Amino acid sequence: MSDDSGAANDPRFPVRIDWQASKEAWIDEARATWEPSLLGDPRFPDAAKAIKRFNQAIDTWRAKRANAFKFREVINIGNELGAAYALLGKLKTTDTLSYEPRLGTTKETIDFLVRGEDGSRGWIDVKTVAPQWQDDDASWKRFMKIAADFPDSARLLVHREFGGAGIAGQSIKARWSFISRALELERKAALIPEGEAGKVWLLLCSDGSSWHSDELEDFADFYRTGRFRADDWASSAITRYMREREQMFSRTLSGFHYLGRRHDEVETTLQLAVRGPDLFSP
Repeated sequence: MSDDSGAANDPRFPVRIDWQASKEAWIDEARATWEPSLLGDPRFPDAAKAIKRFNQAIDTWRAKRANAFKFREVINIGNELGAAYALLGKLKTTDTLSYEPRLGTTKETIDFLVRGEDGSRGWIDVKTVAPQWQDDDASWKRFMKIAADFPDSARLLVHREFGGAGIAGQSIKARWSFISRALELERKAALIPEGEAGKVWLLLCSDGSSWHSDELEDFADFYRTGRFRADDWASSAITRYMREREQMFSRTLSGFHYLGRRHDEVETTLQLAVRGPDLFSP
């Protein structure tokens, strides 16, 4: 479920949708699917805490239904529940999952901490990347400026008359979000006490439309190696973006996970340790 900001001009939604009814139907399905499973899993003792936050976000949105920002918070926390549901399907029977543990004596938290029976720890922060659709002349001009600096080996091909500005804008904004989210988690990872150290992963959620897992594959390979894939059209744009903002990765994160969930569904697709394909493999 995504908010309906800009949907009236989005060619992906040619038929008028009753957004309020659609959101309520999604909430009902999310509760029916996720809550019993999470509450009934002894490996997730913090399930009630996570579900309470979800319900509080829903209540806040219902009090101010016209506020699209409030529903984005429902989506964000809902994706955390969806991530917990998917992660529990991957964890061992002896693992435990904690929700929003504090980082030492600070007020900072990371969404999930997986503890293994052997004492191992894995931290996972969940972030929803939902770049807004904006298909206008100003957006097209911004894209054309970026396109002029594409590498010789790769291009992002879109057409102005078929929503090109909106498609390109979402792809580019998604990359900027990958950068900011990774930098934010690097900062929080530095606060993890030595006794709680473990691998730190960033799990990014997509509605499967505004951006796709292959875009995260390109970024994950760049983050891991410091080099861009030859087929990454965004390489020049990312280099310029980070240089202009004097940003640099410490590369302390172990990598990235991907959670895909269509905007009106609760079913998720979880990809762990995302990496790009080997271009030289048979």
